[in-house]
Amino acid sequence: MVENPHSKTGDETIQESITSAVVSRIAASTGRDETELPPLYETLDPDALDELFCSSTANMATLSFKYAGQQVTIHSDRTIHLAPQEA
Repeated sequence: MVENPHSKTGDETIQESITSAVVSRIAASTGRDETELPPLYETLDPDALDELFCSSTANMATLSFKYAGQQVTIHSDRTIHLAPQEA
């Protein structure tokens, strides 16, 4: 996978796949260990997510989904926004 060294989540540069970044951000924001989160593949296809945000089409992509009690939004610049999922 080609990684963009200039991509950020907040103030952090992403040096990992977007799927790994989503899982680690949610774990950090909820105070849980990554192994305590449900498998991401139960929500969406992690390979497709990585492909979407590492390909040339990513400049037009924004994706939102619910995972582990959070509303996740990923923008084309690989910025990840989290918000608690509303009941």
